[in-house]
Amino acid sequence: MKVLIVDNTDQSLLALKKAFYDGPCQTAYVDNGKHALKALSQHRFDVIISVLNLGKISGLEILKAISLKYPSMIRVAITNDIESENNLNAQARNISHNTFAFPLNIGNIHQTISAIADNNNAITKDHIIKAVAKVKTLPSPPKVYLQLNAIIEDSNTDSVKISEIISQDPALAAKVLQFSNSSFMNQGKPINNITEAITRMGLETLCCIVMTAELFSYEPDIPDFSLIKEQLHCLSTARFAASMVKAELKRDTLLAGLLHDIGKVVLFEMDAKLTHKYFQYRVKNANNNVLENKVFGTDHNHVGGYLLHMWSFSYHLIEAVVMHHRPEKLLKKSFGIAQAVYLADVLLRDQKPDDKFIEHFKLENVLEALEKRAAKLRQ
Repeated sequence: MKVLIVDNTDQSLLALKKAFYDGPCQTAYVDNGKHALKALSQHRFDVIISVLNLGKISGLEILKAISLKYPSMIRVAITNDIESENNLNAQARNISHNTFAFPLNIGNIHQTISAIADNNNAITKDHIIKAVAKVKTLPSPPKVYLQLNAIIEDSNTDSVKISEIISQDPALAAKVLQFSNSSFMNQGKPINNITEAITRMGLETLCCIVMTAELFSYEPDIPDFSLIKEQLHCLSTARFAASMVKAELKRDTLLAGLLHDIGKVVLFEMDAKLTHKYFQYRVKNANNNVLENKVFGTDHNHVGGYLLHMWSFSYHLIEAVVMHHRPEKLLKKSFGIAQAVYLADVLLRDQKPDDKFIEHFKLENVLEALEKRAAKLRQ
């Protein structure tokens, strides 16, 4: 793994530089944005780690340029945990696969980036990139959601400002209200405007609805594939999975649940003949990954992971998308986002969870209750 560390004249990343030099990585170290661009033009890197304050050429500009010119490269931002820089830090999070704030935990950064690299190798293989390149129209990244996510941490942001952002796109605002008033999302009185939706449902839930409305505004022409059913399954998975995790993980678990099958929309548009062949043999509500790989040469997990990588989503969300049909790979970590999405998805499809997974996370005593909740959500 080749790593480029972009520091400033304060040399605040020297300890990180030493940790990577002492490890198995090939590491280059530069002290400003100009030198970073020169290094990138001369060498191929797998990972870039950059502080934001670099002088004339900011770390933010470097990361933005790399996201466009070298989209497969892993981008890591080192942010300052300072109130006045919240907006800058939020922007960095929207174009990076991971962010870390000072003071740095060097061991944690090294371990996380190694894990990201392993996952990245799986989703940026040539055959996946070439397969995705065959699709004429890819889904667009959820721009309004990303815009909301960038300002959500600002203490001065209120529901009126958020409502104005969503309402700038009348079609999106209408879809958000439609979702908000669906029986699935709202059991009470009708919601008449975006501000009311924020008050009634909470900002985090509304942001997830915005995400869903944006992603599913793309309607592929795929025979035997119901976008509405897929949308409802993703919403159900998101809410069910979020109910299984700690409070601090709920928001990202909602997102992972909403996004876990996004690769299908791309996979089924690669080749009409192959898609027709796939639907001839697929088993409804089952894990068809083996069939997907046999027909398309890849599967929706890895295609979805690659798409999220291109959109600069964080590693733990990409991991959940890539691993949601690989329970054996989820046993190395504590129960979290990826584990909850796997379990929610498999139960909502009325399948039997992996025995080793249930045993490892000691879920035997709660499995029956989870199955009953899944049955209700399927109705």
